[in-house]
Amino acid sequence: MNRDIEEIRRYITDACVQIARMRGYSDALGVLRGILMLSETPLSLDDLVELTGYSKSTVSTNMSILEGLGVAKRVITPGEKRYRYIPVTDTDMLRNAMMNHVRREISTLMSALDRAEKALSCADSPEAGQIRERINGIRNFYSKTDRLLNLIQKYDVDRLIEILERSG
Repeated sequence: MNRDIEEIRRYITDACVQIARMRGYSDALGVLRGILMLSETPLSLDDLVELTGYSKSTVSTNMSILEGLGVAKRVITPGEKRYRYIPVTDTDMLRNAMMNHVRREISTLMSALDRAEKALSCADSPEAGQIRERINGIRNFYSKTDRLLNLIQKYDVDRLIEILERSG
């Protein structure tokens, strides 16, 4: 039985490592996320160091990243000085964290598109025209994505699924 549980933990942790790699993060981030996801109790930095064998600085840095991504949360146990970490499991909180990352991407690209268009305003070459067309296409996509996020954010996850299944 214990071997089966370890195998299940490995599936989740391996998936978290793959996700971390896809996003350009370290394997340590994925391992820590996987361990945290399946932990039944809040884990301290020392607990995570012991479970992973990573240095305290590696664990601390990666836990800060997981907090920033909105998938981990610090909690303080009453009567204790040190904090512990728990996974964020609320579907709406996770959805909002994911959407905030996409919104930051949209905002960053839209600002760059604005600057590029301004810089192109004086250019009158065929290449400048092609770049303008490309910018318009990119802007159109990100504007629609932003509108979609605004619509998604109006509903909780269960209601959104209900609406989409009913209309699909």
